[in-house]
Amino acid sequence: MNQPQIREDGPDAEAADWVVRLQDPAAGEADWLAFDAWLEAAPGHAIAYDRALALWQEIDRHAGALKTRLGAPPARHRWPLAAGAALAAALALGWVLQSSAPRGPALEIYQTATGERKTATLADGSHIELAAATHLSVSLSGAERQVTLDEGEAIFDVAPDAQHPFIIAAGDRKIRVVGTEFDVRRRDGELSVTVRRGVVEVSPLDPAQGQTVRLTVGDRIDHRIGSNATTASTVSADDVFAWRSGRLIYRDRPISDVIADLNAQYPHPLSIADRKTAELRFSGVLMLDDEDSVVRRLTLLAPLWSTSTPSGIIVGAKDAAAH
Repeated sequence: MNQPQIREDGPDAEAADWVVRLQDPAAGEADWLAFDAWLEAAPGHAIAYDRALALWQEIDRHAGALKTRLGAPPARHRWPLAAGAALAAALALGWVLQSSAPRGPALEIYQTATGERKTATLADGSHIELAAATHLSVSLSGAERQVTLDEGEAIFDVAPDAQHPFIIAAGDRKIRVVGTEFDVRRRDGELSVTVRRGVVEVSPLDPAQGQTVRLTVGDRIDHRIGSNATTASTVSADDVFAWRSGRLIYRDRPISDVIADLNAQYPHPLSIADRKTAELRFSGVLMLDDEDSVVRRLTLLAPLWSTSTPSGIIVGAKDAAAH
């Protein structure tokens, strides 16, 4: 019986090799950067990768049946490099998969109160961890899996499904997922996206408001909703994700970000005395216990003063006007 002829240099074969390579627990930043360069090299690479990733997931889901048919133990997520050729062969033979993932209702609402955190598992197997004071909606019923982040912060771990792209709308930007874990923060008109694993694309809803930005491991963008400007930086994703363990870690972030995050945690509102204070840069770690202790530690770590009023707590820079 003739074996199918697979082009070793074709995009399907290359995509299959990338799926296998990136499933390896030893895959590091250099691997993800090389993968990002490959995705950028040709428009069809992202499509080929989505197909290969969907096929990988389908084979993995039926590992038990394959073991019975082939008489070999299934190796979950640790397949040898030869698996890349197997995936490419399947793609060349026309294994175009229709997703069997369960589809959810037309619209689901997920939200958290001040100081509350919550984890949600979607019908497609994706996971969302909601930070405090977060409101988002999810629709899995159409051709795209759609999320709208109205306010707050969430970590997304998205289940691959090449037939149903995962799209997050946040303000005037949309985030397209290739298959990844990442954090999206939208508070007080400021949007940030940080990638911990994989690749995401952030695009303006209106093409006149900027260009698409592709992010990979450790990349972060910051954007003021309504503006055309986007700032890119490299960060520690573990720092950004620390909120889910009750810590807020900042490295050279404006005090306005810190106050917005604390206002999501505590019912007694904090406000900033003036613009100079809002723009003051802060680096440090804040443990989220009681509000008074957190504010006291903040004023010790940064040149700030605080005062309580009937309507809340005011924070200002120590060299600002007398208070």
